[in-house]
Parts: sequence; structure tokens; C-alpha cells
Amino acid sequence: MSQHARPHLETHNRGAGHSAIAGVAYRLGLRLLDRRTGQWHDYRRRKLGEEIVLALTVAPEGAPAWATDPAELWARAEAAEKRKDAQVARDYRIPVPFGLTDKQAGDLAEEMARYIAEQLTTAVSLGLHRDGELDALGALKPPEKQGYHAHLYFPTRRLEEMKQEDGTSAWGLGAKLVLLSNKNSSGAFVERLNEKWAELANRFTAANDLPADYDHRSYVRQEVPIEPQPTLGAAVTAMERRGFFTRRGDALRGEIMVPSLAYEAAHAVVLDVQRKQAVEDAIRERTDPTARAARLAVEASSAPSILPQSDVPAVAPLVQAPLAKPPLNAPAGSLVARFHAAAPAPNTLEERQIFIRVLKIVAAVERVLAALIDLANRFRHNTEGRDRRMAAKLATDYELDTCRAQRIAAKEKLERWEANHRWQVVTARAFGGGEGARAKTWQSLLGAFEACQRRVQTLKATLRSHQVHLDAFTVEEAELKAEQANATDRLRVALGTLAVVNQAAVEPLISVAQGDECEWMKDCLPEAATGSEAIPQAADIGEAVARLRPASRRLMGSP
Repeated sequence: MSQHARPHLETHNRGAGHSAIAGVAYRLGLRLLDRRTGQWHDYRRRKLGEEIVLALTVAPEGAPAWATDPAELWARAEAAEKRKDAQVARDYRIPVPFGLTDKQAGDLAEEMARYIAEQLTTAVSLGLHRDGELDALGALKPPEKQGYHAHLYFPTRRLEEMKQEDGTSAWGLGAKLVLLSNKNSSGAFVERLNEKWAELANRFTAANDLPADYDHRSYVRQEVPIEPQPTLGAAVTAMERRGFFTRRGDALRGEIMVPSLAYEAAHAVVLDVQRKQAVEDAIRERTDPTARAARLAVEASSAPSILPQSDVPAVAPLVQAPLAKPPLNAPAGSLVARFHAAAPAPNTLEERQIFIRVLKIVAAVERVLAALIDLANRFRHNTEGRDRRMAAKLATDYELDTCRAQRIAAKEKLERWEANHRWQVVTARAFGGGEGARAKTWQSLLGAFEACQRRVQTLKATLRSHQVHLDAFTVEEAELKAEQANATDRLRVALGTLAVVNQAAVEPLISVAQGDECEWMKDCLPEAATGSEAIPQAADIGEAVARLRPASRRLMGSP
């Protein structure tokens, strides 16, 4: 069973802002006019043969010529839909197995497109795209992981002959594809499409001597205990590929990147020990004939040797002059660059391979430290904002107390005047205030009291607003503490992994750290890296990674 991507069917809806013209122009690298809106959609910068490997439109047998012309086909598809929330197109995206050539990938995608065209009696626009060099987190993919994916874009109506008003018939986009609109029937049909994709993938890989183990079923249906990788979304992925760190990206790195490095490094140590043991056995056999005879006796009675004699001709090259450090693609002044300059050069090919793994782990450590620095800045902004808001709240409290005292004094003064001038008050109220010095005095006292009353209500509203903001600062502080705890755990796992791969690399890393980086790393260093010679085992790293997963998953909710 191989781990691979699977097909995905998506519906484009006009109510969600989708345009079939824009969709097909993007997938085929064309410049097309949306006659409904009058807008041009130009994607010719995605050149054919470079990012777009193959672009064509297929139709079932007997279809008219315009059905294979994307401009005319999709103009008719848009015109056939009248509703403002109409479903205008469907996009069936399929991954292409790694290891195929451009032509082989194109043949696979075209066969799948023709299968859909025949099954649904509609035209299908095919765009075969070369995968990007960067993954969702902006890291460069290895060459063997850079392949293709194909978009099979088709209308939501079938091609059929329709009667015209003059009694003649002509081809057009007629009835809706109810097969995919109905939830009860769409699942079975999509299952057939996915089965066809798996069949084609296995046929093309087997023909090229590649592993033919593609399965359209999910890991859950296969009862494989593999958790799906969380998705980032288009906006966050674009930011990560441009070099900007995001909260979702950092959480995914804690969920996928650091654990994968940990497992890789932990199991690499086991393999290194096995290789060293095999080499030592081979050397001992060359110097001690009885050792070789004992091994041959074991082979004859039990299992084959770990390292055949034919694989151990060259023992002397294991000891050689110091090798050059592997080239580095990192900004000057970064933690990786500083460590690369400070670390000693490897002496053997084996040490060089370990050094390359160490650089990958240091890069993961740097990303975690960047997240911690960002968290420290956000903590500072949170504290400063909360302090300013608290000072404003205290000032409002003081002003409110003062205004309440003024209101009490104004009310008492008004009540005393009204008690001494009852008939004037009755007359003033009966005639809307009245005239004369006494009436004006009463109106002045009443106005002063009402002004104090309004001011008190305004200050109470301001006080409530301050409290709402203070509560928000408290919630944000709790979230920041949770993120900080998760980032600290990720740093602890990364440094533990570094100690597993090469404990001697810890000291140079600490020596080139700057400011808070050094303190954070010292706090998170495992005991094995601070004096003990014991090295963490792969199981220990696995347990630490398992503890990280729930916290990382909680952080995936916001970018």
C-alpha cells in the first residue's frame, strides 16, 4: 500500500462567484471572453509545454465540431444557465503517478477524459499541469516528488440534439446531469470514476516498471491507521510559498514537518548502527578466517547474511580526508547559515549524510524559534494593549464616581429649590417652562441635573466597552499561552531529534544562537544533550511526537 493523493470532484457555482469561462481559461492557459459579463480572462502566461503540459477538449463520438472548441463550448455552457446560483461546471482533479513522462501522463489524463465524456455524453476540457516546485509550506520538493495533476473540466449539462422552433433539430447543451446533482446517485458514479483512475494509474505504472499499488479508497476504508494531513487553504499556501510564516503553517509544521524529521532521524540512527555493525563484521572476517567460517555456517543453517561478501570489497576508503561541507541554500545570517559555518566539516561520507540531516533539523528548529519570536512580540503587544485599556478603564471609573457625586449634588439642589417654590414649578410645568427669573432658575437647575445624568450613562457605556476589550485581551492571552506551549514542545522534539542524530551538533548550535534563541534552546534541551551520554531512542521520539499532535491540530482553526 502506497501513500498517494486521490481524485477530487468539485462543483463550480455562479452563486459563489465562479465563472466557467475563467475556470477553463485557467486550466487550459487561454484568453477567453465571458460574453455574459463582458470580461476577458487571460491566463496565457501559463505557457503550454512548461506549467501546462497538455491542453485539449474531447467530446463523445458524433458530437458537433464546436464541442471541441473551448471558447464556443464554454460560452454555450454559460448561456445555458439562467439562474444566478446555477452550477456552471464540474472539475475532476486527478493526481498522476510519479515517474511518468510528459507523454505518458498526457495519455493517462486523455483516456480518463474520454471515459467521462462517453459516460456522461458531454464534452471535457483537459488541462494537464506540472506540479509546482514548492510544497504547501514553501519548501522545495525533491525531484522524485515533482509530478503532474490533471483538471478534467466539464459542463453540468449533456450534449444532445434539441428541436428548434422551426421543427429542425440541432446539437446543444440540453438536460442537466442529474446523475451528479442527486446525492443518492452521485456517490456511486464518483466511485466508478475513482475506480477507473486507479485502474489507469496501475496500468501505466506497471507498464513502466513502477509500483502498481494505487487504490482509490480512503485510508479509513482500507483500515490503514494513517491520519490525513490538514489543509491550509489557497490564501495561506500562497503566503507560505512567498516566505511569510502563518499560524496555520506553523501548526502544520508541528503536525507534519517536525514529527517526520523526528521519525526519519530516529530510524536513521538504527540504520547507521546496522551499517556500522555490518562493516565491522566484514573487517573482522577479513582479518579472522574463523569468523568468516562461523558466518557461513550460520548462513547455511538459518538466514542469509545482512551484508554479503560481494558488498564489502572496499574497506580502506572508509577512512579518508575531511570532505567539503554540503552547499547551503539559506539566507546569510540565518541560524542555519551560522550553524553551517561554525560546525566542523565531515570526515567521511557517512558523516556527510548525517550532517545533511542535521541541517534539515536545524532548519526546523529555526522555524520554531521564529514562531516563538513572533509569539513574544504578540505577548508584548497584548500586555501593552491591556495595560493601556486598564489605565483608560481606571480613569473612566474615577470620572464616573466624580460625575455621580455631581449628579447627587445637582439633584439635591434642584429638589430644595422645588420644595421652596412649589407654585412656580407647577406653573412652569403647566405652561412649558414659563417666564421670569424664577422659571429660568428652575430650568437651569433641571438642565444641570439632566446633563449630569446623561454624562453618567455615557461613562457607564464607555466602562462596558473597556471591559469587553479587557476580556478580549484575556482570551487572546490564553490562546497565546497555548500556542507558546505547543511551540515549546515542538522545539523540545526538534532538539531531541538533533541529539538522536548527532549529539555533538548541539553545542555548535547553542554557540551560534543569539539573544532569546539561546535561552529557549537551553530550556528545551534534553538531558542527553546536557551531559549524559544516553541517547534517546526512536520510541521516545515517537511518544513526544504523539503528544504534539492534539495541540497542533487545535491551532489549525485560524491562519
